[in-house]
Amino acid sequence: MNRNRRCTDVLFLLLYVAFMIVFFIIGIVGFTGGDPRILLYGTDYEGNLCTEDLPVRYWVNPLEIYELTQATHTYDMKDVKSICLKDCPSTGASGLNWVCNYPDSVDGRGYAGMTRAEWAANNYDYYSSLSADLKKDSLNNKGPCYPVLLPTVNNYESCTYYGNSSATAVTALGVEHVNNGCTASTCDYELLAVGPMVATLSSTVSDFLSTPMATFERYIDDFSQAWVVLLVMGFIAPVVLSFVWMGVLRYFTGLFAYLIIFMVNAMAIVCTLYLYMKAGVIGSDQVTAYVGTDMGENLEGYTDPSEDNQEVMKYCAHVALAITIILFLFTLLMLKRVRTAVAVIKVATQAIGGAPSVVFFPLAPVLASLLFGAWWIAAGIYIYSSGEIKQQTCTLEADKAPMKYCANQTAVPNANCHCGYESVMDESLQYTLLYHLFGLLWTTQFFQAMSFLTLASVFATYYFRGGSYGSSISGWINTPVIQAFRKMSWFHAGSAAFGSLLVAILQFIRIIVAYMVHQLKKAGKDNLLVKYAACCVQYCLWYLQKIIEWINRNTYILIAIEGKSFCASAMEALSLIFNNLATVGAVNVIGDVLLFLGKLSVSLTCGVLAFLYLDDDAYATGDNKVSSPLLIVIFCIIFGFVIAGLFMSVVEMAIDTTLLSFCKDCKLHGGKPRYAPPLLEQVLGKFETKAEKEAKKNKA
Repeated sequence: MNRNRRCTDVLFLLLYVAFMIVFFIIGIVGFTGGDPRILLYGTDYEGNLCTEDLPVRYWVNPLEIYELTQATHTYDMKDVKSICLKDCPSTGASGLNWVCNYPDSVDGRGYAGMTRAEWAANNYDYYSSLSADLKKDSLNNKGPCYPVLLPTVNNYESCTYYGNSSATAVTALGVEHVNNGCTASTCDYELLAVGPMVATLSSTVSDFLSTPMATFERYIDDFSQAWVVLLVMGFIAPVVLSFVWMGVLRYFTGLFAYLIIFMVNAMAIVCTLYLYMKAGVIGSDQVTAYVGTDMGENLEGYTDPSEDNQEVMKYCAHVALAITIILFLFTLLMLKRVRTAVAVIKVATQAIGGAPSVVFFPLAPVLASLLFGAWWIAAGIYIYSSGEIKQQTCTLEADKAPMKYCANQTAVPNANCHCGYESVMDESLQYTLLYHLFGLLWTTQFFQAMSFLTLASVFATYYFRGGSYGSSISGWINTPVIQAFRKMSWFHAGSAAFGSLLVAILQFIRIIVAYMVHQLKKAGKDNLLVKYAACCVQYCLWYLQKIIEWINRNTYILIAIEGKSFCASAMEALSLIFNNLATVGAVNVIGDVLLFLGKLSVSLTCGVLAFLYLDDDAYATGDNKVSSPLLIVIFCIIFGFVIAGLFMSVVEMAIDTTLLSFCKDCKLHGGKPRYAPPLLEQVLGKFETKAEKEAKKNKA
């Protein structure tokens, strides 16, 4: 611990620094060029984004939407003519309401005698001021005005049709046809029968608003509305609950360990007895078949299926009995190892108690992760929304929507007749988002690696000083945690960058593979062979990631102890673990179960509290309404699990560091530890070298 150290894996530290410089430059560029309103608001027929002043998108021609469901077409909802309004229009109570083009419409089919403010104040209606020709065009759904025959409701800033058509409005529209000299051959009489279309229209609009991307965009908006819930239930609550669980673990380690062993054996015995009971070997509560009461006795050659069921149950019961016996014998053989595990855990908690500031250390990476996560989300939203709004490609055919409803069909596309608009992400923007994603993976793993290195250094110091920190504590500025962090960040940040890069690469590959599988499913190419291959690849990648993470943790401990490079420390860590496999296995099983229970209880509690919080009227109605509490609750559970994991990592690293320090101590001193704390030495007893054992044997 006191040897002269040198900086390790410097090349990877330089690589990480260069990567993060580019990462933040990309974020700054995203802030300057992005517009998050794209994620919430739609575009109008001019290709302009709806704004806070006119936030609601309304599709003016229901017949154009209806034709989407009736025949083969080369356009979609983005091509249907829409306009931005303050609110969804309502049908007339005593007449007919109209929604007209913007008065300053770029296609020239507006009304110059009205400003946009006057147009909005007049419920978007200037039909009565139109010429006879424009009125007839409007009656043919070619604009500039469109009749409001169906009621609509604001659904995610878009107007969705519902209910029945207004009889009053339909009657008024019929009168308007007569007044303009229209006949069935000259005017669009389909508008008079839109009532039966309502279910189809509503379903089509809802499907458009429920696509995965549209849902994702709304969820992003939900985060801005419910940030208080995320802060309280995703950060503050997990911190408080983690402190409570660490306190319980500090004083009831032995009780929990033996209780887990007892419960596992008891459950195995109960399951075995239950299977024997259902097999009819014990009692008379065997499994019976679902047949009539006397059918089996009255049918010749009938075989009761209950006999097969009972036979299967017997085989299962015999297998369960064998597992129970093996488990019980294994428990008896491992009792000494369990005592070792409990001792290691107690020494670990003593190390935490000797430097109370170490309990608060996880707050540093938590706050760093929170700040970085806030930057990452904000920058990601702006980068994602920096795509250019472009007119998309569709086929304009005569007598087919959308060209069917164009006023001027002579030259298309033109200002009046064209395809719709959407935000387009070009290839460079897609690669930028992938780079941004990898930055999140690498940085979060780097924070975790530095946390592991610091904690390992603290607890290794405690072990190799015989169960104390000696004179290392000299004021809050120079606590063991501060000393360890300074030393690890100065000498071994490169090793942290190396280890975190390995995990980040595997995580990134897993995300890419999952995306490719999803795309194959969308394309209908997910046959049985592809599904099986994808499942195998994803499982292997997940398993490999877990192995790398496990190696990394133990490597960081050896780096903290000896100060060697990442690869050399990894080899030494694996050697120590395989040479002390039984002890390491017992300690890890007991410790991991206790810590997992803590993380699970903290995260689930946070999820329940978040759901109750969001169930309040403040988030169910009004300006702060969230479209769905599901994603926010899931994020609170994930954040709770991650934050609880950071706190539990203190205990976990204390356990692993104490164990590997003990193994290293034994290796350095011929099997007899020189620096073991009193409690650990008391439980493990006196250790003898091979020479001492042979001497005793020869003497006997």
